Amino acid sequence: MSARIPVDRAIADGYRFGFRHFLAVLGIAWLPYLVFAVIAVGLVWLLVPGLSGMFARQEFDVSVVMGLGRVAVLIAILAFITGAMVTVGVQRKALGLHPRPVWVWFSLGMPVWRMAGALFVGCIVVFLVALVTGAVCFGIWLAVRSLGDAVWPLRIIDVVAGCVVVIYVALRLLFFLPAVVVAEETFGLERAWTLGRGNVVRSFIVMVAAIVPIAIVFHLLFGAIFGSVPALHGASALSLRELARAAFLQFGAVGPFAILFQVLERILLAGVTNGAVASAWRARAGTHEQPAAPLAASPAA
Repeated sequence: MSARIPVDRAIADGYRFGFRHFLAVLGIAWLPYLVFAVIAVGLVWLLVPGLSGMFARQEFDVSVVMGLGRVAVLIAILAFITGAMVTVGVQRKALGLHPRPVWVWFSLGMPVWRMAGALFVGCIVVFLVALVTGAVCFGIWLAVRSLGDAVWPLRIIDVVAGCVVVIYVALRLLFFLPAVVVAEETFGLERAWTLGRGNVVRSFIVMVAAIVPIAIVFHLLFGAIFGSVPALHGASALSLRELARAAFLQFGAVGPFAILFQVLERILLAGVTNGAVASAWRARAGTHEQPAAPLAASPAA
């Protein structure tokens, strides 16, 4: 078993898979997200009936928007399950378990629920670690307030150390989890934690290299094509209600295009990140001497 993730290979495999199999990832994701969108819109339409009238009048109504809170939890749960479903499908493609082209995919089988459960428990663990770490850091923040000139350097170290702890736990627990759940057909948390030993910094580099460049490129493209959202001149003189209404009207002009760009960005990110995780899992688990080959062997959709 290889002790270290080959960072350059994982990044290269991730981008190779993400771009070469973009249509396959789109084929995996479009139906789950379409079903999610239809259900979410239906829930909003039924439980927040005033929202459609607000859009039609192009007027911002705080009371109507606050009504969205009644369906926010349900929509969040649906979004989480949908994300788990898409992750299973894309990870299967990245691992070579679905070599043929994919045009439509939808599943509520055991792998999806296993993925959803593992991600949920993993996120709960990270949240609890963040909560405890935050409490400890806050205690240190208060304890050093009487140290004079040394207080701010110590507080900065305190905050940085807390962030490092949370990031360490999150990466070690969650980085390998999608590949472990799909390839090894287990709940995967303990296994993912074991595989992450000695690879947290490398996992961090892989994730940054996979996410940040794509996010920057899409942001620049959106600005170049549609321009920036007009500034809210005199925003300091506006009430909160007026400010929210102005932002609502400004977003309405580019909203559909922003959603389209978000979808394209999410599809590409799903491909690149899952491809990188699959490559890293192959190298770490020692299942193939050349982790990149199975990714390249899968035919593009």
